[in-house]
Amino acid sequence: MKYIIQPDSFLDCDQQVMQSGQEIVIEEGIITAIEAKGSTHVSKNSDFEVISHPKGSLLPGFIEMHSHMHISGNHENYEELTTEDDDTLLIRAVSVMRDALLSGVTTMRDLGAKNNISLAVRKAIQQKIIPGPQLLIAGSPITTTGGHCNMFGIEADTQEEAVLAVRSQFKAGVDWIKIMATGGNFTPGTNPKQPQYDLAILSAVVNDAHRLGLKVAAHCHATDGVEIAAIAGVDNIIHCSWNSADPLELYNYKPEIADMISEKGIYVDPTLALNYLNQLRGRKKPAAPNADPALRMEILHDMWKRGIQFVTGMDSGMTNAYFGDFAYIPQVMVEQMGIPPIDALLSSSKISAECLGMYDSIGSIQVGKKANLILTETNASEDIQALHDVNMIMKEGILIKNNGINLI
Repeated sequence: MKYIIQPDSFLDCDQQVMQSGQEIVIEEGIITAIEAKGSTHVSKNSDFEVISHPKGSLLPGFIEMHSHMHISGNHENYEELTTEDDDTLLIRAVSVMRDALLSGVTTMRDLGAKNNISLAVRKAIQQKIIPGPQLLIAGSPITTTGGHCNMFGIEADTQEEAVLAVRSQFKAGVDWIKIMATGGNFTPGTNPKQPQYDLAILSAVVNDAHRLGLKVAAHCHATDGVEIAAIAGVDNIIHCSWNSADPLELYNYKPEIADMISEKGIYVDPTLALNYLNQLRGRKKPAAPNADPALRMEILHDMWKRGIQFVTGMDSGMTNAYFGDFAYIPQVMVEQMGIPPIDALLSSSKISAECLGMYDSIGSIQVGKKANLILTETNASEDIQALHDVNMIMKEGILIKNNGINLI
């Protein structure tokens, strides 16, 4: 199909503004022209379907940078993960791909799934067997014996074992390497205030992954782990929680390490909507002792002012984080972290695409790029909650939703 989309405005990612009075021409899944409304030579061509919305904002499709497709998001998600067979987990993963796509997520990075589940789902989406976002995968995450997410990870304790894990994932065909650089909150018995790997091991993982053309995302709660990951030169720090090693202290934020992250161009996925969703929906387990969400947002805002580029990851599948929840990420960035709506929109599009190394094909509304688009009912640059009310979704020129009606 060929389309002409006529919104009130669209996000110009390079100029970082909303542009008005334009129409976007789409042919064969690609944006072929952006011209003044009514001026294009195809405006009156019957081969084109016109989608007009005089109040809506046209945005690049959302890029979800952090999911675990085989985990449910339910309060019983850990028990489900550790007791259900792979077939059941695969069925769940297939189901949530549709949920994500219908929320406006047209590109998703999965950062850890059991065995070969994510490989199978990626292939099924590529072959159009099932609907879903364009999927990039990290396969099984690398962790220590008994470490964070060991129940679906590759356990590696020495430098040699960690490098072998990188190579085994490369052989399997992953797009990214995920390593659990510190303990976490999902896995009983691991310590989110301490690193799991030293600098030598993490550096070896990064060097070998880069040799193979793969980027590295490192799960980091502990401040010491954040520092190790930054020095090692990972491509993406996940969470970046700045947890103090002192059991009596919550955070140990180090601005000098934040500056290093900024200077090295390391992207950060702060998974900042998780706490909000836990508050909104209730949490089965007690919150962390002395948790201070307001201070966390102050730290993130300071990181942003230092030039750190934030990408939009939900950690979908973790408790209370469902696959249709993406819009909460930019909402929390604006309402709690305190950045302008345009910057939150850029994080969910251009910046995340740049982190993936895919900005040449996705992440903005530009001629020659894939027609991955969403159309909101009202102006999202003025009201970030407009992202919860998506009128139209298009993936690679195929309508997924139109006039508020799901088409898949």
